[in-house]
Amino acid sequence: MPVFKFIIPLLAVALIGCHDRSTEDNLKLIHDDAKPAKTTDGHENLDNPHDFQALLDELGTDHEPLAPSIQPIITEDGKTKIDWSHIDTKTAKVDKTAFDYPFLIDSEPVVNYANAYNISAEQAQYSMLLSMASPEALGKIVDQLGNQYIAHQFRDGSDPALIIQVTPDVVNEQHSYIISDKFAEGLELPIEIISTQNAQ
Repeated sequence: MPVFKFIIPLLAVALIGCHDRSTEDNLKLIHDDAKPAKTTDGHENLDNPHDFQALLDELGTDHEPLAPSIQPIITEDGKTKIDWSHIDTKTAKVDKTAFDYPFLIDSEPVVNYANAYNISAEQAQYSMLLSMASPEALGKIVDQLGNQYIAHQFRDGSDPALIIQVTPDVVNEQHSYIISDKFAEGLELPIEIISTQNAQ
């Protein structure tokens, strides 16, 4: 009987020790399972929503560098000059007198325009259409000038032209632009670049 008194407590201690070790092993397994899996290339698992590089790799996309904006020419004296090679079209020039205008020569808008500027109906057709088509060239010019662009206006009448006012550090010049938009394709748009100090 006295022997059993000692055996029972020893068995209890042994069982408790086994239980503690089993608990420790189970906790270790849980901890290991909780670790994020690593891919062979060093990126985190795709299940991690914050691993953006892994997501990009999975989608097969890369960060493409932004295309450089088209810059104007800088002259030897430090002035800005428009690079027309990035603005001009490859459209062939057409004869304005033989052009098929989208509005009739005797239509009310044409007659009213001609009377307002004391010009012929043919001149009115031409000037009106150039005014409508001028934004094609204007947008490309403003893209080059950036904050050196001040304002613009269209000169109506017998001598139509797109007038662009710029800062004094831009070269003043005149240029002929051939329109590529279908409704005015081939017509010549005169453009004048004028600094604010020379603008009337």
